[in-house]
Amino acid sequence: MRVLALLIGVLVLSGCVTKEIYNAQVIRTNNFQRQLAEEEKHSADLAAEITRLKIQITELEAQNRTLTTQLHEAKAQVVRSLEEVGRLQAEIKQARAASQAPSGAAAPTPKARGVAPSSTEPPDRLDELKLAPSGAAAPMRKARGAAPSSTEPSDRLDELKDDAASPHASKPR
Repeated sequence: MRVLALLIGVLVLSGCVTKEIYNAQVIRTNNFQRQLAEEEKHSADLAAEITRLKIQITELEAQNRTLTTQLHEAKAQVVRSLEEVGRLQAEIKQARAASQAPSGAAAPTPKARGVAPSSTEPPDRLDELKLAPSGAAAPMRKARGAAPSSTEPSDRLDELKDDAASPHASKPR
């Protein structure tokens, strides 16, 4: 009987230890399942964020292409405007030289009438150039006493101020 009691005691004690180990494993498994669910949720959130960022990248690349195109167009327009300003300044200088010529006859303008403006001129100025009066009278009228407009280039304003201050500019012709 002693042996039997000892055996029952060992089985009861080993059963209790096994139950405690089982409960600990169940708790551990539940924790792992909870962590797995949290990580799966986090993974789904990250996948959604990746998708959103890919869409944003596509939109930003399209915007970048549009802005790059606009930048190139603006640069081309600036170049055309600078070329036109240089051409107009050359015409003004030639008109001044012609008006100050001793013979009193106006020299021909650098562009022949009837010749279409170059394609580098901005389209909004083409009509003005086609309608401009012939000869050098229009630029000189402005230089002889009219106040310069704020739309003229700043170096042109300085030329007009210098002409107005010179003694021969106030003499009637």
